[in-house]
Amino acid sequence: MSSIAVLNRLFGKPKINIHFNDGALVEVIQGSSQYKVEMKVDGEIVHGDVLWEGFWTQSHRKYYSPWSINVFNDKGKRVFDHVFNVSNKKVRINIDSKSLGDTLAWMPQIHAFAKTHEKAEVYVSHFWDGLFDDSSYPELKFISPEETLNNCYATFNIGFFFENRTWNHPLDPRQQPLAKVAADILGVPYVEARPVLKRATDSNRREKKSVAIATASTAACKLWNHPTGWQEIVNHLTKRGYIVDIVQKEPTELIGVNDLTGDYPISDRIQQIDNADFFIGLGSGLSWLAWALKKPVVLISGFSQEWAEFNNNCYRVINKQVCHGCWNDESTVFDRNDWNWCPRFRGTDRQHECSKQISPEKVIEQIDLLV
Repeated sequence: MSSIAVLNRLFGKPKINIHFNDGALVEVIQGSSQYKVEMKVDGEIVHGDVLWEGFWTQSHRKYYSPWSINVFNDKGKRVFDHVFNVSNKKVRINIDSKSLGDTLAWMPQIHAFAKTHEKAEVYVSHFWDGLFDDSSYPELKFISPEETLNNCYATFNIGFFFENRTWNHPLDPRQQPLAKVAADILGVPYVEARPVLKRATDSNRREKKSVAIATASTAACKLWNHPTGWQEIVNHLTKRGYIVDIVQKEPTELIGVNDLTGDYPISDRIQQIDNADFFIGLGSGLSWLAWALKKPVVLISGFSQEWAEFNNNCYRVINKQVCHGCWNDESTVFDRNDWNWCPRFRGTDRQHECSKQISPEKVIEQIDLLV
């Protein structure tokens, strides 16, 4: 053992490791006594513990917080203190969700974090390679989700975490607009903002007017479950001289559409929607993609509240005269493994009435504001 280490032990000066990767963590690497740890936020102790050499403790709270940490020896003397500060340090932000809509909604809030903490070295991982125009984000360094990043001072995970929710979210995510979920976790003011996407240099824009639509989603509650609704919309648009492109992976039985279903790369989907005059869809990823491309979006949804998605250039269709908004109800938790999830009326004739009772006429009212 070196002479410095001997002196540190004799005079009770511990060697402390601290970081904020998925919560605040304090570790006593070297020390000669029992140590009391206090983790405070705005003067309030939110986590505390007693440690010895070789032990560590970590807060349950994982979202951005202005941490102040103190460590005391067994005589009550403060031997270590630290105030959270990301300046000149590595910060990793992981988009936990593989959803296209989540990724598009959350990227501007991550960018806001980087601009707020301009001296931080911010790394971002997400699952949609080729989606964003990386050159428009000089404050961010993009990495793959699998990539290891050593010596991170802080790590934040962006997602919906209903298990141990209060550890991961300062506010109930069901009660917030989708994009605000990321702003809350990262501690930045929420402002609705579009991400910057990687677009084709040649859009090959048609001379004839066209509309892009997407009728499919990842759960039945997100669909427009009116039995004839989509075909009536297609008929209405074609009568008005529009080409109707259907731009989704899932096959379609609609008549009179330009069928662009299938497993297209995201770059092709961007170009297909970019070529359209406007977009008609659901509360799902392709509607977010159209919004990001600054296209007017007719958004048909009953399972979410009208404030849950985006507001700018959005022509929202909802029927508030029937059951609606279960996605944003703090008493329900979405079950992604249940295709027919309907927390209030599953198995009854009222199942998914939130969208069944949205009439084609109400959708056409919004469409006719754009044609």
